Amino acid sequence: MGWLIRIAIAGAGVVAGWFVPRDQLGYTIMQFVVLLLLILVVSVVVLYFSKLRSFFIRPSTKKPD
Repeated sequence: MGWLIRIAIAGAGVVAGWFVPRDQLGYTIMQFVVLLLLILVVSVVVLYFSKLRSFFIRPSTKKPD
């Protein structure tokens, strides 16, 4: 579990680094906001995975010969 959190924080740090320099005071806050958004997106995808899958992969309506 700890390594998942470290990977998520590292990813959030990379994205936050695109917008705020690492030595600036707001970097940690921006990293936290990006991490929360990442957790939100992952949660929504997990929650609606079956609906998203059926939306993008529609069953074929053709009948086999």
